[in-house]
Amino acid sequence: MIVRTKQDAGRVLADTPHDKCFLCHDGCVAQNLHQLADCLSHISTDSFRHHANDSRNDFANWVRDVFGDDKLAKDLAKAGDRKEAAEIVRNRIAWLKKKL
Repeated sequence: MIVRTKQDAGRVLADTPHDKCFLCHDGCVAQNLHQLADCLSHISTDSFRHHANDSRNDFANWVRDVFGDDKLAKDLAKAGDRKEAAEIVRNRIAWLKKKL
């Protein structure tokens, strides 16, 4: 999905249902993009690599499959480390908030 409208931005920024939360390998749980950015800021490098490596990227998949934000998913798939991934999410949140 391409975020075009205020409603699209609101949908991407909203909480996901509890059954669609992101459960991080180290126990961190994210129900929205703000919480994902916080998790990415605090998880270990090992935990990040468990979820984002050459064979998969759980963060990007979750964003695409749950929120439908293809742009953020593509950007997350390119992130080299947890700090970069957290910054990508924070920048996208800021952009989405401007759309509201």
